[in-house]
Amino acid sequence: MPNAAPIRVPAHFEREFPGADRSAAEAAANLVRTSDAFLTELNRRRREIADLSASAFQTLAILDGAGEPLAGHVIAERLLVSSASMTSLLDTLEGRGLIDRHPHPTDRRKVLIYLSESARELVDRMLPTVHAAATEAFADLTEAEREVLITALGTVHARLAKMTHLPPSVPQPRQTQIARTGGR
Repeated sequence: MPNAAPIRVPAHFEREFPGADRSAAEAAANLVRTSDAFLTELNRRRREIADLSASAFQTLAILDGAGEPLAGHVIAERLLVSSASMTSLLDTLEGRGLIDRHPHPTDRRKVLIYLSESARELVDRMLPTVHAAATEAFADLTEAEREVLITALGTVHARLAKMTHLPPSVPQPRQTQIARTGGR
């Protein structure tokens, strides 16, 4: 079983990285590790249903949730992938009989993506599996703890959205002598 103890950085972290914040580094490292572990578990469970990538399952779920056919660029925006990646993914899904492409009824430049009946059946099996994994993963947290986590993650997400419009900060150089001596 993997180590469940939180990731901690050494006491000399802020001396080694002037301007950095120890608890922020720990929060980021733990968020990444936990996110990776959760996505790994989701992929393990999804692969028992069908041998599809996470992006392929997400594409099917996006189409299912929309309740109507969507243009490829709309799916790409929601999936946060390039249109080239989306085209390749749609080619794969179409080859497996999970989607159909049809011309847009009023715009000849567009193609609409439809879920096939077999894709609907996959989504109907996959979504309860995803929700069961989430329920199990957060079972040890109280409702109040979950709410604090949701609020905190929302705050971090909002800050990251603001950061995309700002030039990256210029950090102070690492104090390599501290790194090499282990903080002594």
